[in-house]
Amino acid sequence: MTVTTQPDPYAQLTQRARAMWALGGFDRAAAEQVIVAELLCRAIDIHPGERVLDVAAGSGNAALAAARRGAAVTATDFVPQLLAAAARRAQAEGLDLQTREADAQALPFPGASFDVVLSTFGVMFAPDQSRAAAELLRVCRPGGRIGLTAWTPGSLMATTQATAARFAPLPPVPGARSPIEWGTESRVRELLGPGITKLSAQILTTDLCGTSPAGRVEFNRAYVGPTKAIFDRLDQAAQQTLADELASCLQRFNRATDGTLVASAEYLQVTAKRATQA
Repeated sequence: MTVTTQPDPYAQLTQRARAMWALGGFDRAAAEQVIVAELLCRAIDIHPGERVLDVAAGSGNAALAAARRGAAVTATDFVPQLLAAAARRAQAEGLDLQTREADAQALPFPGASFDVVLSTFGVMFAPDQSRAAAELLRVCRPGGRIGLTAWTPGSLMATTQATAARFAPLPPVPGARSPIEWGTESRVRELLGPGITKLSAQILTTDLCGTSPAGRVEFNRAYVGPTKAIFDRLDQAAQQTLADELASCLQRFNRATDGTLVASAEYLQVTAKRATQA
């Protein structure tokens, strides 16, 4: 009898995501959100000498914020180019930072290796949410802390992502959930489950700026990998339609009245304590 092994649908999604995030130069966009990482590190009260892991670190915002507080920090991501950007930033600031290529769904560390585990707008994009959440818990020591940020369902980011997704629909994957669900306290509690105690969730905002809404679309098209990937698959007419719709989305959140873009992007900040029984 011949046994046919079906490919892991999450593995296919992960491979696709890795390729998309490697496009453009996402470190240019991520650098705008340094304040999010600084606020998270303050909220979770990182101390000098603590072992900190930044999961799906990208170009290292949270990792660098923790390193500035004197922690011993490791940044992981599945895109080597982004980790290289994190290393350059650390060197420029004279900070100690370890980097390691890794998938958030399969972290290459023993259990209970870290005092604090962080992820800012990173782990939320892991295709297998349950596996990624389990990994956060596994590598965090009992009594340690987990700190996360994720865009909320009603946020500017969720709105623009939904608009872009209409132009590049993907076949459904059974069991796959929207990354934006990480932006709800109920889903985070469900994912982390009894592995955590004393979870605190707070809705905050950060600014997204641009020379204009249309100018911001062009910036994202150049530097945000998933956005670039969608535009690259469209013909010229569809590209213009998508650009116009994205600019319209940004304008709905825009509080600037001088033609520029200064828009509030809402996100959920979560801090939690790892249960003492790992």
